[in-house]
Amino acid sequence: MANLEFENIAISAITTTVGDRCIKLEEEKEKFGFDDISFKRLQKTTSLDTRYIVSEGITTTDLCIQSANKIFNNTTIKKDEIDALLFVTQSPDFKAPSSAIIMQDRLGLPTSCIAFDINLGCSGFVYGLFTAFSYINSGMKKVLLCCGDVNSYFSGERDKIFTPLMGDAGCAVMIEAKQSSKSFFELHSDGSGYKHLIIPAGALKEPTTTETLIPKLREDGGIRRDEDLFMNGKEVFNFAIKTVPPLIKSILESSNIPAEKIDFFVLHQANPYILKTIASRLKVEKNKVPLQTASEYGNQNSASIAGTINGYLSEEFESKKLKLCFAGFGIGLSWAACVLECDNIYAPKVEMYHE
Repeated sequence: MANLEFENIAISAITTTVGDRCIKLEEEKEKFGFDDISFKRLQKTTSLDTRYIVSEGITTTDLCIQSANKIFNNTTIKKDEIDALLFVTQSPDFKAPSSAIIMQDRLGLPTSCIAFDINLGCSGFVYGLFTAFSYINSGMKKVLLCCGDVNSYFSGERDKIFTPLMGDAGCAVMIEAKQSSKSFFELHSDGSGYKHLIIPAGALKEPTTTETLIPKLREDGGIRRDEDLFMNGKEVFNFAIKTVPPLIKSILESSNIPAEKIDFFVLHQANPYILKTIASRLKVEKNKVPLQTASEYGNQNSASIAGTINGYLSEEFESKKLKLCFAGFGIGLSWAACVLECDNIYAPKVEMYHE
C-alpha cells in the first residue's frame, strides 16, 4: 500500500471537454439488439440516458488541448511557466511517439517542459494527480495534467455490454506550488485481475490479424472484435464494492479527517448503481456523492472525476474552499484515492468539443 502526503501543493484549475455528438440511448436500442424488457432493465440498473462521443477523426489529445487552452485563455497562468505535461490515456494518437510530447508542441509549451504519457484508465486521474504532486514536491512550480479517452475508439459498434456505457472526454488540471493544507494519497494495484477489463488483441501478446478485426457474437451477448475492450461486468462490480469503501475509509483515517468534514466524495463515474452501493457502504450523505455523470455523458474513464466537477459542482468549486475525497478504480486492476483541499479554483462548466 502506497500512502503519501504533500504540503503546499494545490489544484488551481480544472476543465473538461466532451465529444461533439450527443446520443440518446433510445436511439441505439435497435443497433444493439435490445428487446423492450432488456432495454428497460438496462435503464433501471444503470440509469443511462445520453452519452457524448466524438465525430470521426477527433482524438483524445484534441479534447484535452481544448480543455488546456481554456485554462490558459481564462486565467493568469502562462504557458512558459509549465514545467511538465502529463497525459493519462489509453487512446493515444499513435503507438509511438508519446502523445504528450506532441501536445507540448501543439499547446506552445516550452521545450524545457517534461512531457510523457501514463497508460491508465479509470484510476488514472488520482494516479496522475499523485505524479504531478510528486513533481511539484521535487521542486517544479507548475504541472499540467491531462486525462481522458476516446472510448468509442475501442468500443465495439454493436457491443451492447460495454459500448452503451461509454462516453468520450478529455480534461486538463493545473497543479501548482502554493500555500495549502496537506494532501494525502493512497494507491493500489492488482494485476491478477487484468483479464476482467482488457483489449485482448492488437499488441505484442496477440498481434493484429485479419481474424482479430472481425466482429463476433460473444458468450455474453456482445458483438465485438478481439481488438475491442472486453469487460467482465460482474467481476468489475465485485471489485469496486470490495475495494473502494475500505480504500476511502483508510485514506480518511490516515489523513485524520472524519467523513462528515468532507464536502464531496467525487468518485470515478462507472455507473450510478456502483456509486450508490459504495455510498451506502460508507454511510455518507447521498448529496455528497455526485453520481449523474455516466447517465448524462457516459463513463469518461480517467476524465470522469474532472467531468463530474465541471458538470455538476462548478459553482461550488469556483466560490468555496472545499475539503474533498477523490477515488478512481478500474482497469489493471488498480484503485487509488486522495484527500485534498480546493480553494476557489477555476472550474467552468463542461464544454462540447468544437473545431
